[in-house]
Amino acid sequence: MSQKNKWIRLVAAPAFVLGVGLTAGLGCSDIADIAEGCDEFRADAQWGANLDIDFRVKSFMSASGAFVTLADKMIADVTAACQGIAKATNRDETKWSSLEGSARLEAVCKEAELGFDEVIKANANVQLVALVEGGKCEASLDASAECNARCDVSGKCTPAQLEAKCEPGKLAGTCKAECKGACTADVGATVECRGSCSAVCNGKCDGQCSTGDANNCNGRCDGTCEGTCSGACELEANAAVQCDGTCRGECSVEFEAPHCEGKITPPECELDADCQASCNAQVQANASCTPPKVTIELAGGATADLEALAAALEEHLPKLIVNGIERGQAALDAGQVLVEVGGNLEGALTSSGKAFVCATQAATASLNASVEVKVSVEASASVGGKAAGSVN
Repeated sequence: MSQKNKWIRLVAAPAFVLGVGLTAGLGCSDIADIAEGCDEFRADAQWGANLDIDFRVKSFMSASGAFVTLADKMIADVTAACQGIAKATNRDETKWSSLEGSARLEAVCKEAELGFDEVIKANANVQLVALVEGGKCEASLDASAECNARCDVSGKCTPAQLEAKCEPGKLAGTCKAECKGACTADVGATVECRGSCSAVCNGKCDGQCSTGDANNCNGRCDGTCEGTCSGACELEANAAVQCDGTCRGECSVEFEAPHCEGKITPPECELDADCQASCNAQVQANASCTPPKVTIELAGGATADLEALAAALEEHLPKLIVNGIERGQAALDAGQVLVEVGGNLEGALTSSGKAFVCATQAATASLNASVEVKVSVEASASVGGKAAGSVN
């Protein structure tokens, strides 16, 4: 038995024992519901959104369903990215071809790391520079407020109190004025910059410039860029620029199309804690992510193997950045929240047989998905971090 499966069984066992005791308070129709199972917990059925059951169970089902979908996508994306890098570095496909799921991911990402190390070691005298343009994950503030409203079963909260907020410095959107924090260019465009630039800096570079010189840089600037940036510009403290891309932080006027690129904070009124936590987890799981564009520059006598690796990194590193960095911590947090909420639903479970069986199924699914998310994030951070660290 793998460590992963052993951990799942040990954690799930107490919930199963507790559930056997809870069924004693349910009637015959409830027992029939339990025997039928919970077919409503499926992506194509909206995870029971129309079921007439306890609101805490419905919110938990919706969040768990969104999280399971996210976990499946992360496993698929990270596996494909690592496989592309492993194949480009001529690793043995039999090491992963017969495996499935997270086991396949772990095996192929290990091979990707080994292949990467071999090629880099064989080309130790070649300089590689990574230019990262764009890339972000957007959590919907409107979706958060709408979900929170469903948690307000007593009707004590006003719409203004239910309005979703974003952690400081992570509110983003279009800012048609001065931006403080970070300004990110749309792919193919540039933004004004006075700070650290993730891609091409055109202007003065207070540091090392990969192309040009300190006063006329036209490449990656390892330092402070004063000019324009084709990627994300992390502005210096108190610096404000006219941001023609996406501003993250503060805007001197109201944001247009605001969204949250970090954690959504609780509403100002008192809601059921578990329902509200499920809402946040669901919104974070449904966050829309756009991978960045990665360009790898080689300087000095690259071999065919290194050129093949560079091409693979340009294609596959964006997915690793998204899963390991952009959505990584938020996904891990959402998984932890759902595991905790699943253990808090004892009162809701006794409300009906359907609530019992659906909550139990959703709890098991979210627990398994949290393990898959953890595997995906760790592999993305390991392979992607090694690549980004070596090429910067």
